[in-house]
Amino acid sequence: MEKTHRFYYGWVIVGVSFFTLFFSLGTRFSFGVFYVAILKEYGWGRGETAGAFSLAMVIHGLFAMVTGNLIDRFGPRTLFPLGATFLAMGFAAASRITAIWQLYLFFGVLLAIGINTLAYGPHMSRIPQWFIRRRGLASGLVVAGIGMGTMLMAPAIQFMIDTVGWRSAFLVLAGIVLGVVVPMTLLFQRRSPEDVDQFPDGFVPDSGETHTLQLKGSQKDTRSSYPSEQWTLRVALCTRAFWWMALASFSVAFFAHMLVVHQAAYVVDAGYSPRLAALLVGLVGLLRSAGGIICGPLSDRVGREIGYTLGGGSAFVGIVLFLLVRDTTSPWTLYAFVILFGLGYGSMHPILAATTADLFPGNSLGRIMGTFSMGVGLGGALGPYLGGYFYDHMGSYILPFLLMLVSISLGVLGIWKAAPRHRKTCSSSKAD
Repeated sequence: MEKTHRFYYGWVIVGVSFFTLFFSLGTRFSFGVFYVAILKEYGWGRGETAGAFSLAMVIHGLFAMVTGNLIDRFGPRTLFPLGATFLAMGFAAASRITAIWQLYLFFGVLLAIGINTLAYGPHMSRIPQWFIRRRGLASGLVVAGIGMGTMLMAPAIQFMIDTVGWRSAFLVLAGIVLGVVVPMTLLFQRRSPEDVDQFPDGFVPDSGETHTLQLKGSQKDTRSSYPSEQWTLRVALCTRAFWWMALASFSVAFFAHMLVVHQAAYVVDAGYSPRLAALLVGLVGLLRSAGGIICGPLSDRVGREIGYTLGGGSAFVGIVLFLLVRDTTSPWTLYAFVILFGLGYGSMHPILAATTADLFPGNSLGRIMGTFSMGVGLGGALGPYLGGYFYDHMGSYILPFLLMLVSISLGVLGIWKAAPRHRKTCSSSKAD
């Protein structure tokens, strides 16, 4: 193959996707900051307040199949600006919340639909169209937008809450999404390299050469050609690998979203200030970005299973240390949690996305990832609700955190059982 001399537009897609996730999911993963402020103003129970976030994840899961079909059919240049518009409307509506049912409606439904169309799944279904040999790296860079967004948005939101209140903070976010994300996705997003007369990774076949792309597979020091078949959702559903990946997706969402909602409250309960809690939420986001950038390309070399296990082990130890945080006398456990969990958790999403693309390549990747997002929605709904429920009834987060440790372990099991080296294909001639 010969590399083109033109700049490869796939890196523009990576940049646009990075900033889209930066604003949309970076804000969603900062919900714990709003959670503390709303609890303080209204005094609602933690379980019922966290239930709004759980509803948002249920809507995310239910709407994911719709999003998967829309991204496959219409492409990101149509879907993403529309989703950003819904997101801006949701933020504006959330600024008017005065009753808990409004929190459920505006945050749990309207915002959820907007975020769903701009979320991890739709973006990760597009990146494999642009990258094959550098799929892990590109996925890690895109997902780093979530962590960087959390890093900057969480303390910024807390600053706005301290200065102008949480209602005005929602309005500012609506303006940012409407003024930046909508035009950016409309102008720069594209469906695939063919739209700009390029090939994946910026390579083109030599004259008369068959365009066979290869990738370092999950086995170290070996190369395997990508299968020529185009996977469909129906074909993928008949494989064990699909269901193991669904388990891994559910597991990550369960523990991650439980922490999204309850992390800041847990830190404040231990005696630290809300501003420090918001800063630590942001630091977890920053380290999440670093984890994705490091472990994404690492998984290209050593295999998806090993890369994911390293990340899961780091997150596991981080949560164990977080359990030891009781007061302000041993701050090192809190800071160690931030480092280990942030780096470990950050590696999981890009590796899951790259593994899915390795297992099920083709034009139905959006539908397949949309189906996985249903599990993400279920896990993301159960995690926050159970965290609040057990706190309200037991007065501590010990049991929820133990459930997070079990969840991480299940995710590691899933990635090993669903690894590309275990893939058993169904007949690729089947169609939806």
